[in-house]
Amino acid sequence: MAEHLKTDEEKAEELRAWWRENGISVMAGVGLAIAGLFGWQYWNEHKINTAESASLLYSKSQQTTSHDEAVQYMTELQEGYPSTPYAAMAMLESAKNYAAEGDYANAAGSLRWVADNTKEAEYRDIARLRLARVLLADSKADEALALVDQTDYPAAYESLREELRGDIHAARNETGKARTAYQRAIVTNSDSSSDLIQLKLDNLPEDKKA
Repeated sequence: MAEHLKTDEEKAEELRAWWRENGISVMAGVGLAIAGLFGWQYWNEHKINTAESASLLYSKSQQTTSHDEAVQYMTELQEGYPSTPYAAMAMLESAKNYAAEGDYANAAGSLRWVADNTKEAEYRDIARLRLARVLLADSKADEALALVDQTDYPAAYESLREELRGDIHAARNETGKARTAYQRAIVTNSDSSSDLIQLKLDNLPEDKKA
């Protein structure tokens, strides 16, 4: 029957029949849409709350003058917010302090934690290069060189990486390799620190081992 010839009652009955057949799926779709909306809002709020809590702990770790409190805050960041940038920053700071005290074992531990746990590629690369320098200071040149030789560092770290490679070879009395690394570091350097690299290059002794 043509639509315009149907009575209101017939149209209503068709609508009721359609609803009996499709109503459940329609309501399910609406329910899923609402659940998705609230789920997204919850996830956003959770991320914001996590970031705020981690930020507060990081601030406390930097402001306290108590070593024990600083360790406590960093532990909370490690255990409760390991994937946040604040945990990585706190552990990088921890490693710096340990290294300044000559505690290379704990400095290396903090840096390894960052390299293994952070989701931020920049912090991971910084941690690995700093770990190589700590290992070198701890007379573990072979381990340091293995880290430097990894090929997945971005171009922005090339000069720093080559300078560190030069330092490692110099410590191993591999003067020729040290010279080559320093020269590459100077070529790829984009700031004033090339003067220091040039000084290292100029102070190399005659080649002892290629």
